[in-house]
Amino acid sequence: MAGGLIEGIKKCYTGNNVFTKHAFLIILGLLISFPTCIATISTNGKEADVYLYMFFIAPFFGIVSMLASIALGYYMVMFIRNSLKFCHWKETEKDEEKIRTLQIMPEVDSGLFNINIFKWLAFCIIWMLILGITVIILGLLCLIPVIKILAFMMLITYIMICMVSMPYIFCNFIKEFNIEKNINPLLMFKYLPKILTPTIILDLKYFGLIIGTSIIGIIAIIIFTIGFYLLTAIAGFKIDLSNNIIFLTVFTTVYVYISSILGLAYYYAIAHIYYENIEKAPDENQLQTNKEI
Repeated sequence: MAGGLIEGIKKCYTGNNVFTKHAFLIILGLLISFPTCIATISTNGKEADVYLYMFFIAPFFGIVSMLASIALGYYMVMFIRNSLKFCHWKETEKDEEKIRTLQIMPEVDSGLFNINIFKWLAFCIIWMLILGITVIILGLLCLIPVIKILAFMMLITYIMICMVSMPYIFCNFIKEFNIEKNINPLLMFKYLPKILTPTIILDLKYFGLIIGTSIIGIIAIIIFTIGFYLLTAIAGFKIDLSNNIIFLTVFTTVYVYISSILGLAYYYAIAHIYYENIEKAPDENQLQTNKEI
């Protein structure tokens, strides 16, 4: 299917300066992973203590990791923006070779980060508040004995609708970075009938891809670990990999990089579903107006 996960993965490795772009992703993964691994080893892996360590005991680590996470998130935003542009472009382009080779991965240059990153952050914060307040209200309703079952069902339904619809609200926002037009909670319910079926199909495929990737990763880790301990045993010394900062950092960086590529492929497919089922679909209000005229 055009715009699918495999096509999205291929697009991640298509275009100019591919090495630079992926080196940039790996560096961001390293900046996210290294502070986290240091904090994890320093706190014996206690999750609450990890965040305490990173943002209060050693705040430099927390700031570096947070800024790298924001940069990675915004790079994915620009990837989605390019994917949406690609959907428009390939509708008019007749040259199949150009369509196949057109790059979607954003260039890593001075134009990558601009004022829109602050609009994106503000948009994320606003929606986190909207979703958080709604979930809290529904959660409080669950405490009322008379309606707790109904409230719980509403809460679960709302969370599921959010998970399905929010990526498309982000797509609509990313087109023009217009906050005002995309902070209406009713947008989730407006988009849902149009994208529910293709999104469920995509999520099932993505879940299968994650499972397959995880199995390959686990096998690779097992083979590496066995080989490493055999080599160290032959050499006559011991290393505890669970507390080795280099091993943990490399492992976590690879995990962040692979997760990023899979995430980019997923949102490439989301962009195509958005374009086909929302952007190209006629607006019901406009149709009604035309009928009345």
